Amino acid sequence: MKYFVSLWVLVLLLPTTFAQDKMQAPAKHASTAASKSAGSKVDIQKMADDWSAAFKAKDADKVAAMYTDDAVWINAEGTFHGTGDITSELKKMMDRGDTVVAITSTKTLHSGDIGYAEGTYSGNAPNPKTGAEAPAHGSWVVTIKNSNGKWMIATHTSVPSASAAATSKSVKKSE
Repeated sequence: MKYFVSLWVLVLLLPTTFAQDKMQAPAKHASTAASKSAGSKVDIQKMADDWSAAFKAKDADKVAAMYTDDAVWINAEGTFHGTGDITSELKKMMDRGDTVVAITSTKTLHSGDIGYAEGTYSGNAPNPKTGAEAPAHGSWVVTIKNSNGKWMIATHTSVPSASAAATSKSVKKSE
C-alpha cells in the first residue's frame, strides 16, 4: 500500500514539476510574434497604461476590449464573467467617481501564447458613507493570452491593500 501511495504521489507531482521547468522567462532572441509582443515588463506596462488611459477617459468599452470574450474579473465587489459584465462593472465604477492614479507592473512571465503579470494600483474612490473621495490602492494579477496576434486579459484579480480593506470594513460596520 505504501508503494502504491508513493507511486500516485510521483505520478501527480511529476507533471507539475515538468510544467514549472518549462515556464521560463522568454529568451531575448525569441523569434515568434507572441514572444516579441509580451515578452517584457515594458510591454505589459504599456497594456496597464492603455487600461489606465481608457479608464481615465471613462471609456468602459475600450477597457473591456482588452479582455477576452470569456474573461473573468474578480475584485472586492464580486466576480464578473465576460466582457458584458466587465463593461457594466467598469461603467459603475466610472459613474460613481472612481479614479486611477497609477497602475504599475512589478512582475511578468510568459511562455508561448500564455502569460501572467502582477503589480499594484492606486487611485481614489468615494467613501460609501460620506461620499468623500478616499484613497484606493492594492495589488492585481492578470493572466494574458495571445489571441490572433493580440495579447488579451483572460483573468484579472484586483485586491485592495490591507489598509484599504480595513477602511472599507469599518465603514460597513458603522452603517
